[in-house]
Amino acid sequence: MNIDVGDAFRSLKKIEYWRCNTTGLCWYIPEDAAGSEALYTQLQQFDWYYMKNKWEFLVALSLLNPASRLLEIGVGVGHFMDMAIQAGHTIRGVELNSNAAIRVRQKGFEVFQADLSQLKHQLSKPCDAICSFQVLEHVTNPRLFIEGMLGLVKPGGQIILSVPDATFMRRIDPENEELLNQPPHHLTHWDESVFRSLEDIFPVKVKTVCHEPLASYHVKWFATSYLRTLLPPIRRNFKRLIVNRATTLPLQWLLSVGLRKKIHGHTLLVELVREP
Repeated sequence: MNIDVGDAFRSLKKIEYWRCNTTGLCWYIPEDAAGSEALYTQLQQFDWYYMKNKWEFLVALSLLNPASRLLEIGVGVGHFMDMAIQAGHTIRGVELNSNAAIRVRQKGFEVFQADLSQLKHQLSKPCDAICSFQVLEHVTNPRLFIEGMLGLVKPGGQIILSVPDATFMRRIDPENEELLNQPPHHLTHWDESVFRSLEDIFPVKVKTVCHEPLASYHVKWFATSYLRTLLPPIRRNFKRLIVNRATTLPLQWLLSVGLRKKIHGHTLLVELVREP
């Protein structure tokens, strides 16, 4: 991808992968394996990194109460903020990527560049809802992140989160080889059962769980990756020779004509409600 991951990441001697026996959450350590702002500035050059029309945006808007006061954490270049305003909500954002934050401010939005613990003192009153799309998997301390959101939303308020679905990723990438699903990009892996376990840790209830149908732009990726998992253990180069975008055309066609809509795809969205 011609991305410079930085000297701090290259100097790491070991990265470990852990699983919590209580919640099922899987995560990488050390925290130094997390990508820097420079990593995300480079990823921003790809059109697919901050997509304009995302499945989870529409789902989130369908779940929100009318005329909500929203806070979006990790606004990217502001695509969801544009949609939220058009839907009649008021919205402010948090974005630590300086280049992205500048672009969103140029649209007229208020964007904070601060940790959630600091942000509580900058907001006059709690939000009706907090949305955060494809962010939780990047943070180094998800417990503090969730506690930070709970401190910013009113009792009974909504927290809407989307993440890559670890169940889907395990199906197509059982050896965790997918480049963007590991450090320095992703540090944690979430599935529905992990989110449901949060009810035993935080004052929240899981109200809604939504699975994205396999997206049309993921069909080629899914077809090749999934079929490679069915092959016996052989060298990776041989797998790529046997199963590629050409040899999987029949499966791609079946998926494209409608089968994909019956398959859970890349993204998982959950709606949490903060208890009083």
